Amino acid sequence: MDRLLLNMQELVPWRQYPLLNSCEEEGMISNFPKPCCWKYYDMEKIRGKMSRDRALRKQQQLNNLVAAVKKLAKPGDMIVDFCSGGGHVGIVLAHMMPSCQVVLIENKELSLMRAKDRSDELGLSNISFIQANLDYFNGTFNIGVALHACGVATDMVIEHCIKARAAFVISPCCYGFIQNTMKFKYPRSHQFKEILSYKEHMILCRFADQTAVHLPPERKLIGKQCMGLVDLDRAWAAEECNYSVQVTSMEPESCSPKNNMFVGTPV
Repeated sequence: MDRLLLNMQELVPWRQYPLLNSCEEEGMISNFPKPCCWKYYDMEKIRGKMSRDRALRKQQQLNNLVAAVKKLAKPGDMIVDFCSGGGHVGIVLAHMMPSCQVVLIENKELSLMRAKDRSDELGLSNISFIQANLDYFNGTFNIGVALHACGVATDMVIEHCIKARAAFVISPCCYGFIQNTMKFKYPRSHQFKEILSYKEHMILCRFADQTAVHLPPERKLIGKQCMGLVDLDRAWAAEECNYSVQVTSMEPESCSPKNNMFVGTPV
């Protein structure tokens, strides 16, 4: 464990890490299948002030999420976009699936106003908006979606979906912000709790944030492996609640350093 606490500049290949090695020995391996490629959706009307480079990456992220939601959705379904921000996910979902109702939940008034303006410009009639912290939302719905829900917010969204017995499509972010709260304790799953202490899990979370583009390849590899293990813990915890969960990587990998994506359905 001491080697895990070395300066980040002194990282060695991930298989030499005793913590990651012990996880692999217990069957905790973060090798996930890749999703299919999907044609791009036109984002020109909703990209706002984003640079074209960033808009392309956002478009690629949306391709992955929207494709996954389209596989799950049925006419008349209620889809909730948690932590919706300026509405990039929810607006595309409403546009692509006019037979579904889409609800955007966002805490920031300015972001929600921007989303409302964009949806009005597109003439969408199957979309609504709620300004609230996601923790206060208690409605019923069929599918929950979140793109880059920060830290514990990912677990909050999963919990909301499990309570509603709703499917979910979620891309996590900001692993370094994960920590025990009044409602959430880590590790999440029984399997991980048997192997890792809270301190060891927090080390995985901190290393999982080391995936930035500018970092050396070996450092990003360690970050990706740790990111996968943190999400595997989340997936197994959801499976303990009678869910089937698949964790994939959004493609292309360049669309985001945080490119993991959960697809969960109640069984």
